[in-house]
Amino acid sequence: MYMKDMTEKKDLELKQCKQNISNLKREFEKERDQWRSEEKLKEEHIQKLKDMVQKAEKNNEDGEETFEDILREEMRVMKAAFELKMSNLREELAQKSIACSREVRLLKSELESERRTSSSLTSKLKAFEASNESKK
Repeated sequence: MYMKDMTEKKDLELKQCKQNISNLKREFEKERDQWRSEEKLKEEHIQKLKDMVQKAEKNNEDGEETFEDILREEMRVMKAAFELKMSNLREELAQKSIACSREVRLLKSELESERRTSSSLTSKLKAFEASNESKK
């Protein structure tokens, strides 16, 4: 009976480890995709700003208007970066919430396993005590 409990415990631990590995793989993929999209967005905005600066240098007589365009584009870029950061934080919050839920589920399953183990040990102890009393 003890070996069976230990085997079940080891199987549960193995299952939890496999779940953790698959969760880590998914999180890694999300992080990598997110990083790639952020880098691509940054490169696009940097290139647009460079193009606007070059355009402003070519048009010296209309410098104020191009300067305003540059500032407007810079504000748009900052707004986009802020929105991206906020969406990343929302995603992170959702992931942490899911992770906490998983942890609670795992703890509940461990608690239930320990309860089953303790109840089986209690019943064995009672049976042992009863057999000792009957021998007396």
